[in-house]
Amino acid sequence: MRLIVFGASGGCGSHLVRQATARGHQVTAVVRPSTPYEAPGGVTVVRGNVLDASFVESIVHGHEAVASCLGIRYAHLWGSRQSPDDFISRATANIVTGMQACGLRRISVISAAGVGDSRPDANLVIRLLIATSNVGVAYADLATVENVLQRSGLDWQAVRPTTLSNRRGSGTPRLATGFPMTATIARSDVAAFMLQELERPAFSRRTPMITG
Repeated sequence: MRLIVFGASGGCGSHLVRQATARGHQVTAVVRPSTPYEAPGGVTVVRGNVLDASFVESIVHGHEAVASCLGIRYAHLWGSRQSPDDFISRATANIVTGMQACGLRRISVISAAGVGDSRPDANLVIRLLIATSNVGVAYADLATVENVLQRSGLDWQAVRPTTLSNRRGSGTPRLATGFPMTATIARSDVAAFMLQELERPAFSRRTPMITG
């Protein structure tokens, strides 16, 4: 599979690039111009601004699938943000437009447990953070991302992980039926789930909630 990964230098994106390369896929890693990034051998690295629609359209050609691990950057839950409040949805709209222009159909993106119709499953702490912190800004942007994908006509999946962690992954992410405060998932397991789904002929579901 010829796979392009947006947000390739991030926690989940870097795992996805490594895992896909290890499984023999041809991978293009997209990173910001100023971000330090050392890709695994054989990976094509492309640097640019994902909010530039012409740049995005120019790089999606020639691939078979897209993965987006983009996220809003902020140093503190209640501090200033280093990304525009609509960063992920604007970038996703550019990716969708680029895919439509070249006839590319399959895309998997990272959303979050508690976004959209999974909000009632979220625990009290997450609901409080959504209401009072930068988490709420990110969740609002991710909800817009899912709406963009729903309207796109593409074959899409928005993966909704529970609380992300940097611990060693189990290698066996599983579907979740709720989002209690104890629910966490390793970033490597999120990447593994996305890759497994991209390797399938069809996605198992549109908005799976996953946990470790």
